[in-house]
Amino acid sequence: MTLSPKRKNDSKSNQMVILVGILIVAIIAAGVFIFISTNDTSLSTADIDYSEIPQSRTEDGAFVLGNEDAPVTFVVFEDFLCPHCQAYQPDVHDMIQQLVATGQAKMEFRMVQTNQVSYIPFSLVECADILEPGSFWDAHDTMFELAAARSFNENTPRQFAEKMDIPYGDLLSCQPDATQYQVDGQFVQRFDWFSGTPAVGVRLNDGPVQQNPLLAGRPTVAQFQQVVAAAQ
Repeated sequence: MTLSPKRKNDSKSNQMVILVGILIVAIIAAGVFIFISTNDTSLSTADIDYSEIPQSRTEDGAFVLGNEDAPVTFVVFEDFLCPHCQAYQPDVHDMIQQLVATGQAKMEFRMVQTNQVSYIPFSLVECADILEPGSFWDAHDTMFELAAARSFNENTPRQFAEKMDIPYGDLLSCQPDATQYQVDGQFVQRFDWFSGTPAVGVRLNDGPVQQNPLLAGRPTVAQFQQVVAAAQ
């Protein structure tokens, strides 16, 4: 049976309402409220023009930033709702500015779910790139800023849509197609050294991900630089 244009729109609206309802219930059920003071200057991050840095994806879909010929890839495992990951972003940005933007290294981002609703920001950020190709890294920073500056709640997805200038309904409709977090969740299970987020591994010349003692915990820019220097 062919639906009339009005019935098609009504059906789409109903689907959107259902998705919003599921989102709200999931957040409330999990009781995830991450409160971090907006006055905490350690959370501030410098603006990076990602349009000036090459972007790609691995064979299994992970998002990669940096020159494809860079000999070192830093594989960063994070969760937008992890407070330690949020606090680590200034160091990540310094690494991007000093090593990735200059072509000395790449950064590979892997989504690791640490609580029941982490899949929501993961899918929203991936959807931003699906709907606006090339926007993943801006979406990545935007989501971290939102999650760190205030509690993550039923209003956060709409705030994210507004900041990214993407229709909220389009983001909700896209979410079932944004499943990279599932791939990354399986990917991280192969590493017995992984104990939680944030964590950083390294690829040398696009080889397998390895553990490096210099990258334990939350490595500093100086430690990232030592790994790059050792690879030359």
